[in-house]
Order: sequence, then structure tokens, then C-alpha cells
Amino acid sequence: MARFFSRLPARLQRRGAIAFIVLALAVAGGLFGLVMLHDAPEDVSYSVFSQQLAAGQVAKVTVGEGGLTVVRATGDRQFVRLPSGLLDAAYLDKLAASGVDVQVGRQEGEFAGVVGAVAPLLLLALIGLTLAFQFDVRGRLAWPPVAKAVPTRFRDVAGQEETKAELAEIVTFLKEPESFARVGARPPRGVLMVGPPGTGKTLIARALAGEAGVAFMAVAGSEFSAAFVGVSKNRVARLFKEARKRAPCILFIDEIDSLGKKRGAGGSAADREYDTTLNQLLVEMDGFQGSDGVIVVGATNRTDVLDPALLRPGRFDRHVHVGLPDVGGREAILRVHAARVKLGPDVDLRTVAKGTPGFSGAELANLVNEAAVHAARVGADAATMEHFEQARTKLLIGLERRSLVLDDDERRLVAVHEAGHALCATLLAAADRVHSATIVPHGGALGMVMRLPEKDRLCVPLDKLRADLVVAMGGRAAEEAVFGKDKVTTGAAADISFASDLAVRMVSEWGMSPRLGMIKIEKGDRDLPLEAQDEVRNIVDDAYRAARAMMDERRVALDRLAEELLRRETLNGDEVRQLVAESAAPADASLRAA
Repeated sequence: MARFFSRLPARLQRRGAIAFIVLALAVAGGLFGLVMLHDAPEDVSYSVFSQQLAAGQVAKVTVGEGGLTVVRATGDRQFVRLPSGLLDAAYLDKLAASGVDVQVGRQEGEFAGVVGAVAPLLLLALIGLTLAFQFDVRGRLAWPPVAKAVPTRFRDVAGQEETKAELAEIVTFLKEPESFARVGARPPRGVLMVGPPGTGKTLIARALAGEAGVAFMAVAGSEFSAAFVGVSKNRVARLFKEARKRAPCILFIDEIDSLGKKRGAGGSAADREYDTTLNQLLVEMDGFQGSDGVIVVGATNRTDVLDPALLRPGRFDRHVHVGLPDVGGREAILRVHAARVKLGPDVDLRTVAKGTPGFSGAELANLVNEAAVHAARVGADAATMEHFEQARTKLLIGLERRSLVLDDDERRLVAVHEAGHALCATLLAAADRVHSATIVPHGGALGMVMRLPEKDRLCVPLDKLRADLVVAMGGRAAEEAVFGKDKVTTGAAADISFASDLAVRMVSEWGMSPRLGMIKIEKGDRDLPLEAQDEVRNIVDDAYRAARAMMDERRVALDRLAEELLRRETLNGDEVRQLVAESAAPADASLRAA
């Protein structure tokens, strides 16, 4: 039976165990009810009993609490309720004299009493055995899951060349351990992969096992959470025991921060149980040698919460950063996922890669799939660049909402607001180039100006940050310039939030406050110190004044952009730049000279 369950998927194993519990309880309850029903005597009145006694129909009487259990000559069982005062010695002598077998102190229905007392214990034992069976099937045979042959290889992982190069020596150790032993080198016990979500940490771990040709055991940190004391600790011990049995192998623990958080966070029973589980993990990682052929690979995006004892050499010897891919890596990832999709002749994956800065591998895979979905939705034979543009827009700003109808005043307000953003982004050389501007609602936004950087940035300069602040303030500044100070709306809420957060980081983290200098400022319980708040306010106000000046200086360009957005709803980046260039009227030039 256990072997049969082991071949089933985990979901079916759980459902089968639950069905087994329900069936077992139903059968046990039914048997108990039948036994009790069969063993229960029939209640009769004292007058009926007296008539049966006088007629010689009573064969045996058992005196019990509350009355007499009567067995008739035919074998039927009855119960006669009598007051305790009537059941004295004289009455019993009278019954015996009439030829009835009288017994005292042992009920004929004692089997029912025994069953009634023992049945709850039997039911509890049955539930316990059933749960034990369930955990045996799910645990002993299905946990931890083991893949003996992994088809994934490093060639299936794109955009992480440095990571694969750093892990190449792990493959060498697992294939040729004698090469390490010959020079007295100790192979690493653990590798900790750190990086944002969706960068392919699990895929790389599988590829590592596939390249080395060893077994792959994968668990999640959350699997070690349990409601009973000691269960989590035992699971850790059992995991490493199984890993040693299957050596050489890769033991992969995903989201290891769920298991390896810093100890001493609290004094509750749950905290103590958590600390005990982590201690067991530390002991197990110390308890095997590199010659055992077990490499522990952990994955997390939160190294700040991990316990220092887990990070030290001898446990996780290597820390491998799995970062977001650059433009070349994004192109390689797109090619891997696009190999399964029919592409149109106009698709240039290099261009798509340039327009997706900051995308992870998982997001790029989703982008390709969304483009294919858009193509299938309209009945196209292949995914084109237009479908990729639609997919990227959906992922960045949400699904287009054509059903949301705005009245003329609101459409003009949105057009002016987005025109202000587009104008500032076009005029500022440090700002990212405008890719498109639209007043078609997407997601929660009524309009959007999409900007894309020309290259990946690792260090952002101050002039770029200031330009981003001015662009963010351009929407509110345009509203005020066109409709007046008393007619501005709540549409700039997201812009103000973005500008405030950026200014806070400039002041508190990046040392870009002229007055406070290059210091790190910690937040209090809720807010920054008052001096830091004043600096944040000054930075945002300066950006707003710069945006407002642009609106006055290039009012002709602002109006033309708004009119075109009202007429066409969506403009691409080249059209925005052309409109701004054509709107450099002499009046604007005189204002610029002044």
C-alpha cells in the first residue's frame, strides 16, 4: 500500500490520506453503533415483568444499578427499572424461589459498557495510526523529493555567465573529487546564492546538479515549520541523513531565510523551537565533510535577516550573487524563451532587450508569453514587435482599460498632466528618453508617460536624480499653468509620493543634501528628523519650481502636446520630440534669453 501511494503525486497522496481517515472513522462509528444497538436490552414496565414472572417465562435475572436485566426463556433481553429500595434481600429471595437464576454484581450488558468505555480510545488510536500512515507516505516516501537525473544544463541558463563560471569548480569537485584531495584542498560545503526574485537561482541549482550528473534534492525553508515541538528539528536531521545516503548530490534549500533567521528574536515557545531548528541545521552542516559528496546550496534575497553563524566559512563557504541581467543577458534570455514562440520577421530581440531594463529572467519569460498571448488573441500567425510593445506596456503600467469613459473635462485634464511630464522629460538632457505618452487608462492610472533608459545604470548621478524629480513634478506644474492654482487636482498623488521617496533617499542615504552633508540619517520611530524633513521639502520644491518655469517658457509646446494627445490618445517618443522641437516659437526663445 505504501509503495502504491509513493507513486502518486503529493496532492493525490494528501487527498487519499484524508479520504482514508474519513472512511476509517465512518466504518468504526458504524460498527460501534451496530454493537451498541445489538447489545442494548429492551425496556419493559414492571407490570409486564410481573406477568412474565408469574407465567414462568423468565429464565435469568441480573441485578444492576437502576433495575433488573431480564433474560426470557426465548433468549430475549429486557430491562426493568426498579427503585433501589425494592431491590432488597427479601425480593431477591422471592425471585429465586420462583425458579429464576438470580445474579448480582455482573451485568449481562457489560459488553456494551466495555465497548462504550473503550470505543473512544479505539477511535483516537485509529486516528493516530491513520495520521501516522499519512505522514509516513508523505514523509518517508515523498519527502524530501529526489531527482536522480536532472536534464537541465548550464546551457539552459542564459544571462548569468559569471555565476556559472563561479560554480564550475563545484561541478569539477563532484565529478573528480580526487583532484581536490591530491593537493589537500577542501571543497566547499555550502553555496549561498543571493539575488532578487526571478533571477533564476533555482534553475541554476538544478543546472549545477545536471552538469555534475548527481542527484538533486530540493526543499523550501517553509517546509520546516511544524505545530509540534521537535518536529522541525527532526526534519532537518532527516534531510541531511537522506542527503548522505544519496551522495554525491546537491541539497537545495530555497528561501533559506525562512529557516535561518537570526536567533534570539523572542522568548516565546515558538521562538525557542525556531532557534532549536536553526541550531540543528548548523550542527548538521558541521557534521559532514566535503568528502561526503554533499553540497548544500541555499537561495535567498534577504541576507540581512540570516544568522551570522550560518554565513560563516565552513558552512556557506561561497556567496554567489545572482543579479539582474544586463542588456546582453536579457537578449540571451529572450532568445531562450522565444525559441518556443513563432516570431514575426520584424521582431528584433536586441531592441526588446534594450527596452526592458531592470527585468528579471522570470519577467522576460512572462514578456515573451504575453506577446504570444496577444498574437493569439487577435488571430495572428506570429508574435510581432507590436505584440511585444503591448505586452511590455501591460507588464509595466497594467492592462488597457478602454471601458473606462472620461468626460471631456477629465480627458483634457489628463492630457495636460501627461503633456507636462512629456515636456519636462524631453527638455532635460539627463532624463530618460520618452518612449510613449498616452491618455488611455491602464491599470490604476488614467494616463502614462513611459520613459526608457538608453543603457543600464549601476550608479545614478545627481543630475539624473534631479531630472527625475522635475519630470515627476511636471504633471502638477502643467495643471497649475493651464487651469490655475485653485484648479489643481489629486491626479499628482503618485508623482508626489515618488518624488518624496526619492528626495528622502537623497538626503538620508546618498549624502546629497548641501546643508546636511554626506551623512547617513536614521529614521526615528516614524519620521526623519526635522532638519532632514526640511531638506526633503526644499529638494522637492526646487524641482517643482523648475518644472513650473518650463511650463511658462514652453507653453506653446505644452498646448500642442495636450491637443495631440486629445486627438490621437497615444504618441510615441519620436512624435513627442518632434512636436516639442516644432513648438520653439520666437516668444519661447525670448523668454529663454530673458
